[in-house]
Amino acid sequence: MQSTKYLLIGGGLSSSQAGKIIRMKDPDGGITMVSKERHVPYDRPPLSKEILRGEKTIDELFFDPTTFFEEKRIELILDNPVQQLDTVAKKVLLKNGDAVEFEKALIATGGDPVKLKVPGSELYGVHYLRTIDDASAIDGEAAPGKRVVIIGAGFIGMEVASSLTQRGIRVTVIEALPRIWARFLDENTAAYFKNYCEQKGITFVTNEKVGEIRGRTKAETVMTESGQEIECDFVCVGIGIRPSVEIARDAGLDVSDGIVVNEFLQTSHPDIYAAGDVASYPDPVFGKRRRVEHWGHAEYSGQVAGLNMTGAGQKYDLLSYVWSDIFDLHIEFAGDESEHDRVLLRGNLDKRSFVVLYLKSDVLVAYLAVNTSSREYPKLQRLIRRKTLVEGKDVQLEDPEFDLKTLL
Repeated sequence: MQSTKYLLIGGGLSSSQAGKIIRMKDPDGGITMVSKERHVPYDRPPLSKEILRGEKTIDELFFDPTTFFEEKRIELILDNPVQQLDTVAKKVLLKNGDAVEFEKALIATGGDPVKLKVPGSELYGVHYLRTIDDASAIDGEAAPGKRVVIIGAGFIGMEVASSLTQRGIRVTVIEALPRIWARFLDENTAAYFKNYCEQKGITFVTNEKVGEIRGRTKAETVMTESGQEIECDFVCVGIGIRPSVEIARDAGLDVSDGIVVNEFLQTSHPDIYAAGDVASYPDPVFGKRRRVEHWGHAEYSGQVAGLNMTGAGQKYDLLSYVWSDIFDLHIEFAGDESEHDRVLLRGNLDKRSFVVLYLKSDVLVAYLAVNTSSREYPKLQRLIRRKTLVEGKDVQLEDPEFDLKTLL
Protein backbone atom coordinates (compact mmCIF):
# COMPACT_ATOMS: atom_id res chain seq x y z
CA MET A 1 0.00 0.00 0.00
CA GLN A 2 1.27 3.46 -0.91
CA SER A 3 1.63 6.02 1.87
CA THR A 4 2.08 9.80 1.91
CA LYS A 5 2.26 12.51 4.54
CA TYR A 6 -0.09 14.89 2.72
CA LEU A 7 -2.89 13.66 0.48
CA LEU A 8 -4.63 16.18 -1.79
CA ILE A 9 -7.96 14.85 -3.04
CA GLY A 10 -8.91 16.80 -6.15
CA GLY A 11 -6.85 18.29 -8.94
CA GLY A 12 -8.04 21.90 -9.10
CA LEU A 13 -6.88 25.31 -7.93
CA SER A 14 -7.28 24.63 -4.19
CA SER A 15 -5.18 21.46 -4.32
CA SER A 16 -2.59 23.18 -6.49
CA GLN A 17 -2.23 26.05 -4.01
CA ALA A 18 -2.18 23.71 -1.01
CA GLY A 19 0.56 21.61 -2.56
CA LYS A 20 2.76 24.63 -3.22
CA ILE A 21 2.32 26.00 0.31
CA ILE A 22 2.94 22.61 1.90
CA ARG A 23 6.18 22.15 -0.04
CA MET A 24 7.36 25.61 1.04
CA LYS A 25 6.69 24.81 4.70
CA ASP A 26 7.71 21.16 4.66
CA PRO A 27 10.56 20.53 2.18
CA ASP A 28 10.67 16.78 2.79
CA GLY A 29 7.13 15.55 3.53
CA GLY A 30 5.56 13.37 0.88
CA ILE A 31 2.75 15.01 -1.11
CA THR A 32 0.33 13.10 -3.33
CA MET A 33 -2.39 14.70 -5.46
CA VAL A 34 -5.21 12.47 -6.67
CA SER A 35 -7.52 13.76 -9.42
CA LYS A 36 -10.42 12.47 -11.48
CA GLU A 37 -9.19 14.59 -14.39
CA ARG A 38 -6.52 13.48 -16.82
CA HIS A 39 -4.97 16.97 -16.82
CA VAL A 40 -2.67 18.66 -14.30
CA PRO A 41 -4.36 21.59 -12.45
CA TYR A 42 -5.57 24.36 -14.75
CA ASP A 43 -7.41 27.68 -14.71
CA ARG A 44 -11.18 27.27 -15.16
CA PRO A 45 -12.50 30.86 -15.63
CA PRO A 46 -11.05 31.19 -19.17
CA LEU A 47 -13.06 28.15 -20.29
CA SER A 48 -16.19 30.30 -20.69
CA LYS A 49 -14.29 33.37 -21.86
CA GLU A 50 -10.97 33.29 -23.74
CA ILE A 51 -11.20 29.62 -24.73
CA LEU A 52 -14.70 29.87 -26.21
CA ARG A 53 -13.77 33.17 -27.88
CA GLY A 54 -10.73 31.51 -29.45
CA GLU A 55 -8.30 33.90 -27.72
CA LYS A 56 -6.40 31.24 -25.74
CA THR A 57 -5.29 27.70 -26.37
CA ILE A 58 -5.78 24.84 -23.94
CA ASP A 59 -2.02 24.73 -23.30
CA GLU A 60 -2.18 28.27 -21.89
CA LEU A 61 -4.57 27.22 -19.09
CA PHE A 62 -2.22 25.10 -17.01
CA PHE A 63 -0.88 26.70 -13.85
CA ASP A 64 2.31 24.65 -14.03
CA PRO A 65 3.81 22.05 -16.38
CA THR A 66 4.12 18.42 -15.36
CA THR A 67 7.83 19.00 -14.73
CA PHE A 68 6.94 21.44 -11.93
CA PHE A 69 5.35 18.65 -9.92
CA GLU A 70 8.36 16.45 -10.53
CA GLU A 71 10.70 19.21 -9.33
CA LYS A 72 8.59 19.84 -6.21
CA ARG A 73 8.25 16.10 -5.62
CA ILE A 74 4.45 16.22 -5.70
CA GLU A 75 3.23 12.85 -6.93
CA LEU A 76 0.35 13.09 -9.40
CA ILE A 77 -2.28 10.37 -9.71
CA LEU A 78 -4.49 11.49 -12.60
CA ASP A 79 -7.68 10.05 -14.08
CA ASN A 80 -8.05 7.86 -11.00
CA PRO A 81 -10.38 9.48 -8.45
CA VAL A 82 -10.86 8.58 -4.80
CA GLN A 83 -13.81 6.22 -4.38
CA GLN A 84 -13.76 5.72 -0.63
CA LEU A 85 -12.31 7.49 2.40
CA ASP A 86 -11.60 5.65 5.64
CA THR A 87 -11.19 8.25 8.40
CA VAL A 88 -10.19 5.68 11.05
CA ALA A 89 -7.43 3.96 9.09
CA LYS A 90 -6.64 7.27 7.36
CA LYS A 91 -6.52 5.83 3.89
CA VAL A 92 -8.37 6.15 0.59
CA LEU A 93 -9.35 3.64 -2.05
CA LEU A 94 -8.87 4.75 -5.65
CA LYS A 95 -10.96 3.85 -8.69
CA ASN A 96 -8.36 1.37 -9.93
CA GLY A 97 -8.36 -0.44 -6.58
CA ASP A 98 -5.13 1.01 -5.19
CA ALA A 99 -5.05 2.32 -1.63
CA VAL A 100 -3.15 5.32 -0.25
CA GLU A 101 -2.47 5.96 3.44
CA PHE A 102 -2.03 9.52 4.69
CA GLU A 103 -1.25 11.59 7.76
CA LYS A 104 -3.13 14.72 6.66
CA ALA A 105 -5.64 15.03 3.85
CA LEU A 106 -7.35 17.84 1.97
CA ILE A 107 -10.68 17.31 0.23
CA ALA A 108 -10.93 19.77 -2.65
CA THR A 109 -13.23 17.89 -4.98
CA GLY A 110 -15.06 20.99 -6.22
CA GLY A 111 -18.51 20.61 -7.71
CA ASP A 112 -20.37 18.91 -10.52
CA PRO A 113 -22.85 20.60 -12.87
CA VAL A 114 -26.49 20.31 -11.92
CA LYS A 115 -28.03 18.13 -14.61
CA LEU A 116 -31.13 19.20 -16.49
CA LYS A 117 -33.82 16.59 -15.90
CA VAL A 118 -36.27 16.85 -18.77
CA PRO A 119 -37.03 14.52 -21.68
CA GLY A 120 -34.25 14.73 -24.23
CA SER A 121 -31.65 16.13 -21.87
CA GLU A 122 -29.36 13.17 -22.63
CA LEU A 123 -29.36 13.82 -26.37
CA TYR A 124 -26.07 14.36 -28.18
CA GLY A 125 -25.38 18.08 -28.47
CA VAL A 126 -26.45 18.95 -24.92
CA HIS A 127 -23.39 20.35 -23.17
CA TYR A 128 -22.27 21.44 -19.71
CA LEU A 129 -19.19 23.54 -19.03
CA ARG A 130 -16.91 22.53 -16.16
CA THR A 131 -13.76 21.01 -17.65
CA ILE A 132 -11.31 21.36 -20.53
CA ASP A 133 -13.04 18.49 -22.28
CA ASP A 134 -16.41 20.25 -21.91
CA ALA A 135 -15.01 23.45 -23.42
CA SER A 136 -13.43 21.52 -26.29
CA ALA A 137 -16.75 19.84 -27.05
CA ILE A 138 -18.59 23.20 -27.16
CA ASP A 139 -15.78 24.72 -29.22
CA GLY A 140 -16.22 21.90 -31.72
CA GLU A 141 -19.86 22.95 -32.23
CA ALA A 142 -19.16 26.68 -32.41
CA ALA A 143 -19.24 27.43 -36.12
CA PRO A 144 -20.46 30.88 -37.26
CA GLY A 145 -24.12 30.92 -38.13
CA LYS A 146 -25.09 28.05 -35.86
CA ARG A 147 -27.86 28.39 -33.29
CA VAL A 148 -27.40 27.61 -29.60
CA VAL A 149 -29.86 27.60 -26.72
CA ILE A 150 -28.28 28.39 -23.37
CA ILE A 151 -30.32 27.24 -20.38
CA GLY A 152 -29.63 29.38 -17.33
CA ALA A 153 -28.63 33.05 -17.13
CA GLY A 154 -26.17 32.91 -14.26
CA PHE A 155 -22.57 34.06 -14.57
CA ILE A 156 -21.50 30.99 -16.56
CA GLY A 157 -24.54 31.10 -18.83
CA MET A 158 -24.06 34.78 -19.60
CA GLU A 159 -20.31 34.39 -20.17
CA VAL A 160 -20.91 31.53 -22.60
CA ALA A 161 -23.65 33.54 -24.32
CA SER A 162 -21.32 36.51 -24.73
CA SER A 163 -18.40 34.41 -25.98
CA LEU A 164 -20.43 32.41 -28.50
CA THR A 165 -22.16 35.54 -29.81
CA GLN A 166 -18.72 36.96 -30.52
CA ARG A 167 -17.99 33.79 -32.49
CA GLY A 168 -20.90 34.58 -34.82
CA ILE A 169 -23.35 32.13 -33.26
CA ARG A 170 -27.02 32.99 -32.82
CA VAL A 171 -27.70 32.72 -29.08
CA THR A 172 -30.97 32.32 -27.20
CA VAL A 173 -30.86 32.31 -23.38
CA ILE A 174 -33.68 30.73 -21.40
CA GLU A 175 -33.99 31.79 -17.75
CA ALA A 176 -36.57 30.39 -15.31
CA LEU A 177 -36.63 33.55 -13.19
CA PRO A 178 -38.37 36.77 -14.27
CA ARG A 179 -35.06 38.51 -15.04
CA ILE A 180 -31.40 37.69 -15.46
CA TRP A 181 -29.27 37.65 -12.29
CA ALA A 182 -32.48 38.10 -10.30
CA ARG A 183 -30.89 36.81 -7.11
CA PHE A 184 -28.58 39.79 -6.78
CA LEU A 185 -29.62 42.53 -9.24
CA ASP A 186 -32.47 44.96 -8.81
CA GLU A 187 -34.96 45.27 -11.66
CA ASN A 188 -33.40 48.39 -13.25
CA THR A 189 -29.84 47.09 -13.29
CA ALA A 190 -30.92 43.65 -14.53
CA ALA A 191 -32.80 45.37 -17.37
CA TYR A 192 -29.64 47.32 -18.22
CA PHE A 193 -27.56 44.15 -18.63
CA LYS A 194 -30.32 42.40 -20.57
CA ASN A 195 -30.79 45.33 -22.94
CA TYR A 196 -27.04 45.64 -23.45
CA CYS A 197 -26.76 41.96 -24.37
CA GLU A 198 -29.79 42.16 -26.65
CA GLN A 199 -28.08 44.99 -28.54
CA LYS A 200 -25.15 42.63 -29.04
CA GLY A 201 -27.46 40.02 -30.56
CA ILE A 202 -28.56 37.74 -27.70
CA THR A 203 -32.23 36.75 -27.50
CA PHE A 204 -33.70 36.19 -24.02
CA VAL A 205 -36.64 34.08 -22.94
CA THR A 206 -37.23 34.84 -19.25
CA ASN A 207 -39.74 33.52 -16.73
CA GLU A 208 -39.77 30.25 -18.66
CA LYS A 209 -38.70 26.70 -17.80
CA VAL A 210 -37.52 24.10 -20.26
CA GLY A 211 -40.01 21.27 -20.72
CA GLU A 212 -38.27 19.10 -23.28
CA ILE A 213 -35.39 18.86 -25.72
CA ARG A 214 -36.28 17.22 -29.02
CA GLY A 215 -34.21 15.73 -31.79
CA ARG A 216 -33.75 12.57 -33.82
CA THR A 217 -30.09 11.84 -33.07
CA LYS A 218 -29.06 15.12 -31.43
CA ALA A 219 -30.62 18.24 -29.92
CA GLU A 220 -32.62 20.14 -32.53
CA THR A 221 -35.39 21.94 -30.63
CA VAL A 222 -35.89 23.19 -27.08
CA MET A 223 -39.50 23.31 -25.91
CA THR A 224 -40.48 25.53 -23.00
CA GLU A 225 -43.17 24.51 -20.54
CA SER A 226 -45.51 27.10 -22.06
CA GLY A 227 -45.08 25.55 -25.49
CA GLN A 228 -42.58 27.90 -27.09
CA GLU A 229 -40.40 26.08 -29.63
CA ILE A 230 -36.80 27.21 -30.16
CA GLU A 231 -34.80 25.55 -32.92
CA CYS A 232 -31.08 25.02 -32.31
CA ASP A 233 -27.96 23.19 -33.41
CA PHE A 234 -26.73 22.57 -29.87
CA VAL A 235 -27.56 23.35 -26.23
CA CYS A 236 -25.47 24.57 -23.29
CA VAL A 237 -26.82 24.07 -19.76
CA GLY A 238 -25.65 26.27 -16.89
CA ILE A 239 -28.04 25.89 -13.96
CA GLY A 240 -25.50 25.68 -11.15
CA ILE A 241 -23.22 23.15 -9.53
CA ARG A 242 -23.54 20.77 -6.59
CA PRO A 243 -20.58 20.32 -4.24
CA SER A 244 -18.93 16.92 -4.62
CA VAL A 245 -19.36 15.73 -1.05
CA GLU A 246 -19.98 12.02 -1.61
CA ILE A 247 -16.71 10.64 -0.25
CA ALA A 248 -16.92 12.92 2.81
CA ARG A 249 -20.55 12.07 3.51
CA ASP A 250 -19.97 8.34 3.08
CA ALA A 251 -16.97 8.57 5.43
CA GLY A 252 -19.14 10.08 8.17
CA LEU A 253 -17.75 13.62 8.03
CA ASP A 254 -20.11 16.48 8.87
CA VAL A 255 -21.81 17.58 5.63
CA SER A 256 -24.41 20.33 5.16
CA ASP A 257 -24.49 22.11 1.79
CA GLY A 258 -20.82 21.27 1.52
CA ILE A 259 -18.26 19.76 3.85
CA VAL A 260 -18.50 21.57 7.18
CA VAL A 261 -15.18 23.05 8.32
CA ASN A 262 -14.04 25.33 11.14
CA GLU A 263 -12.10 28.58 10.84
CA PHE A 264 -8.92 26.56 10.19
CA LEU A 265 -10.68 24.62 7.39
CA GLN A 266 -10.59 21.41 9.42
CA THR A 267 -13.49 19.04 8.92
CA SER A 268 -15.08 17.10 11.76
CA HIS A 269 -11.92 14.96 11.62
CA PRO A 270 -8.92 17.04 12.81
CA ASP A 271 -6.50 15.58 10.24
CA ILE A 272 -8.80 16.10 7.26
CA TYR A 273 -9.36 19.53 5.71
CA ALA A 274 -11.63 20.86 2.96
CA ALA A 275 -11.25 23.85 0.63
CA GLY A 276 -12.73 25.44 -2.47
CA ASP A 277 -16.25 25.00 -3.80
CA VAL A 278 -16.89 22.02 -1.55
CA ALA A 279 -16.20 23.72 1.82
CA SER A 280 -18.92 25.16 4.06
CA TYR A 281 -16.94 27.58 6.21
CA PRO A 282 -17.65 30.20 8.91
CA ASP A 283 -17.33 33.58 7.21
CA PRO A 284 -15.59 35.95 9.65
CA VAL A 285 -16.82 39.07 7.84
CA PHE A 286 -20.54 38.26 7.86
CA GLY A 287 -20.68 36.00 10.89
CA LYS A 288 -22.44 33.09 9.24
CA ARG A 289 -21.65 29.84 7.47
CA ARG A 290 -21.22 30.10 3.70
CA ARG A 291 -20.17 28.03 0.70
CA VAL A 292 -18.62 30.09 -2.09
CA GLU A 293 -17.98 29.02 -5.68
CA HIS A 294 -15.40 31.62 -6.68
CA TRP A 295 -11.81 31.47 -7.93
CA GLY A 296 -10.49 33.78 -5.20
CA HIS A 297 -11.97 31.64 -2.45
CA ALA A 298 -10.60 28.46 -4.04
CA GLU A 299 -7.11 29.95 -4.23
CA TYR A 300 -7.14 31.41 -0.74
CA SER A 301 -8.76 28.48 1.04
CA GLY A 302 -6.28 26.10 -0.58
CA GLN A 303 -3.44 28.20 0.76
CA VAL A 304 -4.93 28.36 4.27
CA ALA A 305 -5.60 24.63 4.32
CA GLY A 306 -2.07 23.89 3.14
CA LEU A 307 -0.59 26.10 5.84
CA ASN A 308 -2.69 24.47 8.53
CA MET A 309 -1.89 20.96 7.37
CA THR A 310 1.72 21.83 8.26
CA GLY A 311 0.65 23.13 11.68
CA ALA A 312 0.41 26.88 11.04
CA GLY A 313 -2.90 27.63 12.79
CA GLN A 314 -4.00 30.19 10.18
CA LYS A 315 -7.63 31.36 10.36
CA TYR A 316 -9.71 31.96 7.24
CA ASP A 317 -10.14 35.71 6.67
CA LEU A 318 -11.15 36.56 3.11
CA LEU A 319 -13.81 38.92 1.83
CA SER A 320 -15.08 36.77 -1.02
CA TYR A 321 -15.01 38.19 -4.53
CA VAL A 322 -15.71 37.20 -8.13
CA TRP A 323 -15.20 38.73 -11.57
CA SER A 324 -16.83 38.25 -14.94
CA ASP A 325 -16.58 39.55 -18.49
CA ILE A 326 -19.71 40.04 -20.62
CA PHE A 327 -18.71 41.49 -24.00
CA ASP A 328 -16.80 44.67 -23.05
CA LEU A 329 -18.30 44.91 -19.55
CA HIS A 330 -15.78 43.92 -16.88
CA ILE A 331 -17.60 43.05 -13.65
CA GLU A 332 -16.08 42.88 -10.16
CA PHE A 333 -18.21 41.69 -7.26
CA ALA A 334 -17.35 41.36 -3.56
CA GLY A 335 -19.22 40.69 -0.34
CA ASP A 336 -22.54 39.01 0.42
CA GLU A 337 -25.63 40.51 -1.15
CA SER A 338 -28.00 37.76 -0.04
CA GLU A 339 -29.63 39.72 2.79
CA HIS A 340 -29.46 43.33 1.54
CA ASP A 341 -32.49 45.56 2.10
CA ARG A 342 -31.76 48.29 -0.44
CA VAL A 343 -29.57 49.17 -3.41
CA LEU A 344 -27.81 52.37 -4.49
CA LEU A 345 -26.27 53.17 -7.85
CA ARG A 346 -22.91 54.93 -7.86
CA GLY A 347 -22.27 56.31 -11.32
CA ASN A 348 -24.21 56.23 -14.57
CA LEU A 349 -25.57 53.21 -16.42
CA ASP A 350 -25.47 55.08 -19.73
CA LYS A 351 -21.71 55.58 -19.43
CA ARG A 352 -21.17 51.84 -18.84
CA SER A 353 -19.18 52.65 -15.68
CA PHE A 354 -20.94 52.28 -12.34
CA VAL A 355 -21.09 50.48 -9.00
CA VAL A 356 -24.15 48.83 -7.52
CA LEU A 357 -24.00 49.17 -3.72
CA TYR A 358 -25.87 46.66 -1.54
CA LEU A 359 -26.79 47.86 1.94
CA LYS A 360 -28.32 46.22 4.97
CA SER A 361 -29.41 48.44 7.87
CA ASP A 362 -27.31 51.28 6.38
CA VAL A 363 -24.16 49.17 6.27
CA LEU A 364 -22.48 48.24 2.99
CA VAL A 365 -22.47 44.45 2.59
CA ALA A 366 -21.53 44.01 -1.09
CA TYR A 367 -20.82 45.80 -4.34
CA LEU A 368 -20.94 45.03 -8.06
CA ALA A 369 -18.64 47.25 -10.10
CA VAL A 370 -18.74 47.58 -13.88
CA ASN A 371 -15.82 49.09 -15.82
CA THR A 372 -14.62 51.11 -12.84
CA SER A 373 -11.17 51.86 -11.48
CA SER A 374 -9.72 49.16 -9.25
CA ARG A 375 -8.60 51.95 -6.90
CA GLU A 376 -12.18 52.03 -5.59
CA TYR A 377 -12.24 48.39 -4.54
CA PRO A 378 -10.03 48.56 -1.41
CA LYS A 379 -12.13 51.44 -0.05
CA LEU A 380 -15.37 49.56 -0.65
CA GLN A 381 -13.91 46.43 0.90
CA ARG A 382 -12.81 48.31 4.01
CA LEU A 383 -16.30 49.79 4.37
CA ILE A 384 -17.70 46.26 4.27
CA ARG A 385 -15.16 44.79 6.68
CA ARG A 386 -15.49 47.63 9.19
CA LYS A 387 -19.30 47.55 8.97
CA THR A 388 -19.21 51.34 8.66
CA LEU A 389 -22.59 52.97 9.24
CA VAL A 390 -23.45 55.14 6.22
CA GLU A 391 -26.85 56.38 7.32
CA GLY A 392 -27.73 59.68 5.62
CA LYS A 393 -24.86 59.34 3.13
CA ASP A 394 -26.85 58.27 0.06
CA VAL A 395 -26.02 61.39 -1.95
CA GLN A 396 -22.30 60.95 -1.34
CA LEU A 397 -22.38 57.22 -2.05
CA GLU A 398 -24.14 57.78 -5.35
CA ASP A 399 -21.63 60.42 -6.46
CA PRO A 400 -18.65 58.79 -8.25
CA GLU A 401 -16.57 61.91 -7.59
CA PHE A 402 -17.01 61.60 -3.82
CA ASP A 403 -13.95 60.08 -2.11
CA LEU A 404 -15.10 57.07 -0.15
CA LYS A 405 -12.01 57.31 2.03
CA THR A 406 -13.67 60.11 3.96
CA LEU A 407 -16.22 57.61 5.26
CA LEU A 408 -13.59 55.35 6.73
